[in-house]
Amino acid sequence: MKLLASQHIDKRKWDQMVASDEQLDFFSLSWVQDILHNEWEMLCDDDGDYILNIPKGSKFGFLYRLQPFFIRYLQVSSKHQGDLKEIIEFLKASASYIQLNIDSENHHVFHSFGKFQLLDLSKDLEGIKAKYTTNAKRILKKIPAEFILGESTDVSEFISFFRKQKGEELLGFTPAVWQRLTTVLEETQRRGMLRIRTIHLNGLLIASGAFISYKGTSYFLKGTATPEGKKLGAMYAMIDHEISSIQETHHTLDFVGSNNEAIAQFYRKFGAVDKSYGIVKQNNLPAILRLFKA
Repeated sequence: MKLLASQHIDKRKWDQMVASDEQLDFFSLSWVQDILHNEWEMLCDDDGDYILNIPKGSKFGFLYRLQPFFIRYLQVSSKHQGDLKEIIEFLKASASYIQLNIDSENHHVFHSFGKFQLLDLSKDLEGIKAKYTTNAKRILKKIPAEFILGESTDVSEFISFFRKQKGEELLGFTPAVWQRLTTVLEETQRRGMLRIRTIHLNGLLIASGAFISYKGTSYFLKGTATPEGKKLGAMYAMIDHEISSIQETHHTLDFVGSNNEAIAQFYRKFGAVDKSYGIVKQNNLPAILRLFKA
């Protein structure tokens, strides 16, 4: 195996792989990754075939690999799924500090796991909604008739709304992180992949969510509601509306995930099931830097 520096990666070749390989999703696309992290290296096999695009960074002369914001996990191409152990060993030898998520539930390779939620949309709509929890069904029946469900093309408005409602809760969201989120949504919109769903009540925006469509999957990237919106079930109404609107054209609703149990429980109320991914951790920094990192 070998690493290919950013400037030598054939991004057209990689994106063609992403488009055709069922193991590779929206967040593997080169333009998405380039927006969300400054520098990447491509892991290749001895024949030069692409395996995995991995983030790179350095500080105090030490190389590190950290999972970028908004990218849940990195994905290994289908051809190399059987090489996970060798891939992880190579990654650990390539950097002093590593904290990466890999799309795998292999308990022989990974000892630490995260989780996210997926909803299968392949059944008929009636069958999907029959699996909503009793609580979700009850809340949806009480949704105010005055709710106006719509869509927006205003990325800036979405970011401002999301930041106002959630900003204080999101640790590590620097101005640069907010800018990356804005840029990736703007570019996704330009490519015709973005839906910003909105709910208004009495002329006021009370809930909004950003959904991205790619290869038959809808990704619920971010979304929230005002305190009043939450109280009235606006998030239930928005997710239910998304499911109703895309079921015939999509096979999966990917909630992008949460290790937060309260959020995960909300997604499971729509019939979503938990999926796992492996976590790679390593800290071979000198002792004084380990303390600084901690």
